[in-house]
Amino acid sequence: MFKRASIEALFFIMKGKILISSPSLLNDSIFYKSIILIVDETDNSHIGFILNRPGGLFLMNDSDNSAVKKYTFQFGGPVSDDTFYIIKNQNYIDEEYRVMDGISWGKDVQLIINRIENRMIDLNDVIFFQGYSGWDINQLNEEISGDNWIVLDESDLNIFELSGKKSWGKILKKLGNKYRIWWDSPDDIYLN
Repeated sequence: MFKRASIEALFFIMKGKILISSPSLLNDSIFYKSIILIVDETDNSHIGFILNRPGGLFLMNDSDNSAVKKYTFQFGGPVSDDTFYIIKNQNYIDEEYRVMDGISWGKDVQLIINRIENRMIDLNDVIFFQGYSGWDINQLNEEISGDNWIVLDESDLNIFELSGKKSWGKILKKLGNKYRIWWDSPDDIYLN
């Protein structure tokens, strides 16, 4: 069972926590039914990636045999959407990018692709993102206090398994009957 963070705890460290969009974000086309991992925080901002929003493909030329390699990416959020980022299931080179034990983030996509190609990293241990989600510290705290986000304090979620469209509903189901009406809601609630 997941444990929700208390309101008092929200104003402290968020790095490594999971934000689940609440049903109150029905009209938000970017964050509706989203699951976000907070990867970084400063004194006045938070950065996270939407884990369950498919983005598309990017292509890389393989210099050895001129083949084209395809890599899928997630839409990480509306900020800096011309930049690609990664989350890895291993420590990144720089400790600054550590999210929690065994999970790191960064933006040296070429380095990671080279390591995948050289079989130093398994592709299943990497998530590519286009853009990120960001808030100033007061904005995110106000959104959480306004019940726009459910914050998971501790969970045994595997972030590498949350890319599916039904992930949001599965998490709500584990949070209990309060969200029962939303578990299997259609993507477009107005078609219901």
